[in-house]
Amino acid sequence: MAANPYPTIPIDIPTRHGPLSVLFSEAVTPSSRIQCSKLSNTAFGKSISKSEFLEREALLGAHPLAAGARWRFWNFTLADASADVEDEKEAKIGALIKTLHRDLLIRDGDGTRREQGYCICSVVTDKEYRGCGLASALLKKVAEWMDGEGGAAASMLYSDVGDFYVSKGWDILDASQSTLTVPVSLPSSEKAAKLPKTRLLTADEIPALAERDVHDLENEFRNHDPAADETLLTVVPTPDMISWLQTRANFMNTKLAGKIPEAKGSICESAGSWVYWFHDLHAHKMTIQRIKLPQGQSDENATKALAALLLSAVEEAARWKTTKVIIWSPGPEVRNATKYLAEEFGIGVEDEKRGDSIPCLRWRGDEKRRTTVYPNEYYAWS
Repeated sequence: MAANPYPTIPIDIPTRHGPLSVLFSEAVTPSSRIQCSKLSNTAFGKSISKSEFLEREALLGAHPLAAGARWRFWNFTLADASADVEDEKEAKIGALIKTLHRDLLIRDGDGTRREQGYCICSVVTDKEYRGCGLASALLKKVAEWMDGEGGAAASMLYSDVGDFYVSKGWDILDASQSTLTVPVSLPSSEKAAKLPKTRLLTADEIPALAERDVHDLENEFRNHDPAADETLLTVVPTPDMISWLQTRANFMNTKLAGKIPEAKGSICESAGSWVYWFHDLHAHKMTIQRIKLPQGQSDENATKALAALLLSAVEEAARWKTTKVIIWSPGPEVRNATKYLAEEFGIGVEDEKRGDSIPCLRWRGDEKRRTTVYPNEYYAWS
């Protein structure tokens, strides 16, 4: 990689101990990116060792979603401090933010279009400099880059402290979820047979399905008639988006459980509907990434098709001794299906607001829009 393309004069950050002089830069050399990953590990690597965390970073860095300059590491380095990192002289990193590429689909008064977007992730400050305002100042610099050279129409992030980001320009979105409890005894096969037929999906089937999903979403957006001040937006559920989280989950399951479940979803072919999921065997849960709603079905048939897919997810979770299945931001069709499962099959369902991984959205230049994010599911998380 080339040298840092964003050399700057020092920026003085006021702190209670006096001004802290920092440089805004992008980590582009292998050694500087490793240094950033080590800092990221201090906040986000609790369940695996440091070497495993760095191994995961390298694996994800080679993923098509991150390849080239799609995954970027922005940081403040201390202008007057340095540290030895793997026998190389590197400036000490005080704060880090990563940006990861997103394809956005937007529908507003100007029509339907694809735009560049980003997910903000791994916002972390070195413990020595916490409370000095480095993260806030770095967010401002990264936002300026996204608005300018980065060419972003919008950016999203997921945080346990959403209120912090509201003050920086990111507005909180819906953070609801439904949790299906895996019962001790599954419904009988005779009872389940009354629902539409489903089958499990493997990883090699997902790219073609994801392309179909994107095509249908684009048509749905084009046919949407927005109000004068309304914007409809989604992160496009491309094959790379789906594969990113499954690659991460495969790595974690290998390290923490020593095995990888083969099934990555379920399809109801008669309804043109399917779901993708991934397992977290260590935490005994399974998460639904994306639910492709039925096409051309009556409300009753759509409800039964979705119920069949979600029952398939519950059965898959039971096979791996998982206790719950998580669905983010379920729409009315999905809620009808979970209600059906509760009433007809005795599946426990809890609907609630999430207290973590709260999605937030910022438009270019801090523009405020009346925005509906649909779908707003787990596949877009990083």
